[in-house]
Amino acid sequence: MSRQAWFYVTGVIIAGLLLAVGISLQGWPAQTPWTAFAALLLFAAVAHLTGAMGAHHEIWQTNLIFLFAGLLLLPPQLFVWLVILPHTLEWAKERLLRSERLKEWYIQPFNVAVHLIAGYGAYRIYLLLNPASDLLYTSKAILASVLTALVYITLNHYLVGQAFVLARGISWRESKLLDGENLLAEFVQLILGYTLAMLWQFNPWLILPALAPLVLIYRSLRVPQLERAAQTDAKTGLWNLRHWRLLAGSELDRARRFQRPLALIMADLDHLRSINNVYGHLAGDIVLTGIGQIIKQNLREFDIAARFGGEEFAIILPEVSLHQARDIAERIRRAVERASFDVRSSSEPIHVTISLGVITYPDDADSLDGLIHKADLALYHAKLSGRNRVALTNDIPISIHLETASVQMLSGDQSSLPQAQTPSPADAPAPPP
Repeated sequence: MSRQAWFYVTGVIIAGLLLAVGISLQGWPAQTPWTAFAALLLFAAVAHLTGAMGAHHEIWQTNLIFLFAGLLLLPPQLFVWLVILPHTLEWAKERLLRSERLKEWYIQPFNVAVHLIAGYGAYRIYLLLNPASDLLYTSKAILASVLTALVYITLNHYLVGQAFVLARGISWRESKLLDGENLLAEFVQLILGYTLAMLWQFNPWLILPALAPLVLIYRSLRVPQLERAAQTDAKTGLWNLRHWRLLAGSELDRARRFQRPLALIMADLDHLRSINNVYGHLAGDIVLTGIGQIIKQNLREFDIAARFGGEEFAIILPEVSLHQARDIAERIRRAVERASFDVRSSSEPIHVTISLGVITYPDDADSLDGLIHKADLALYHAKLSGRNRVALTNDIPISIHLETASVQMLSGDQSSLPQAQTPSPADAPAPPP
């Protein structure tokens, strides 16, 4: 992230912390609704632990329903803990599963701070609009609750959206946080939260049948997860080639529009065919799965990695210079070299290495196919130089360029000769296995 983004995220976390401390130091009400707190805490925790994966790797949850119900039913002191405890439980689950979600230390504290700030701001608006009555089923309370829900959504999306804009250097429109579908889905959740709070005031048991529609909501939220499955390589968990091209093209357009750097890494496992021949294809699949995990563990959340085909991988690195991309590629190479893979067909763990080629936009090429072509040349040079190494475009000797041009000329394709504008990756000689 940029320094400005770090300052912003840290500032939001500090503001949320100060707000939580300030609220906790206030005097507690004479009658504390512990039963309502316990019920909402249970439902919120379940909602946090059963989120559905969206098509763009975002997590959709129904926790807003219970947070908003708590905002209307609970004193601010308990609302603070209704936010903190489920988020902490979710973070603990992801750590126990060694998931890449919430891996960075600042993500979950930022999420907590956003809900505290948005929730308390909305709570003050509700008190302003409906100061006298504790009943939620009056006309005034209904209007106040709807306006409070709008304030909650506005504050929440502004705080999160500003972090995206600063961290990724994108516009608000590109962040898609103001997308009508997203806003409507969250607004409906908040209205359901108001409904639960109102039913609780009549009879707490009434919330049980009211929760039945959440099953349908959860199933609908899983639709993007099914879409993501169609865009993902089953063995590695990375994007498949078709979807990667769409994402990479979009990222390249952004880099071109805002004149920002971008890097591409092409990587190829060394001697995977030998592993398949000696230990069997199931062993090769285990290696591919492990390599996919290693690549994801060594990338940022918004980097774009895919299985390019066979044992080859492609990685787009937004906002990265050649020097930084080389360091990332070297980190992946070392991680693969250190890794061991247990397979049934071998009494000892097997080891593999990986070769990587690194190039950057706009220095090396200005189109996606051009970037792939140049990265393939760098990868080819890494293979010829002994494998298990990282090669940059500057490392490619003139002989490889001449060999590539000769192959293209003999095949009748002169697309990457000096007069061409867009080289084709298919023209490059295949790297050694």
